[in-house]
Amino acid sequence: MRRCIAIALTLLVSEAWAGDEFLTPAIRDGSGYESSEPNYRVVGIEDHGTEHTLYVVADPAVVLTQKGVNGIIKDVWRRNVAFTEIWFYASVRDVPQFPAFPIYDHLAVYRPLDNKTYYSIAARKLNGGWAYGPRQ
Repeated sequence: MRRCIAIALTLLVSEAWAGDEFLTPAIRDGSGYESSEPNYRVVGIEDHGTEHTLYVVADPAVVLTQKGVNGIIKDVWRRNVAFTEIWFYASVRDVPQFPAFPIYDHLAVYRPLDNKTYYSIAARKLNGGWAYGPRQ
């Protein structure tokens, strides 16, 4: 009986996630801004206890190079924005609600603890999947 329940729960959970192709973060009000040099947009910050995720939208040609992504990270540091991770996306859609990120537009994640930018699966051929972050 337990085995049947476990199988049923597994199938139900996979069905529930099957159509979820968007990540819709709970953005803190007033936490977004635009930068012209380098060119990127911070959609905002999502808070989860002591974790603060910064959502950045930028040109993939910039994010997918070590020099380009580090330029954005340095600019964020210069603005004294507190974060524990930066998630980079290629675009933002208004569906299902703003801001919603299609999972296929995810480019990379920067983690300051190890000072590395980890590229998404589509960009893994670059730098073995990650690049060193800038020096502080």
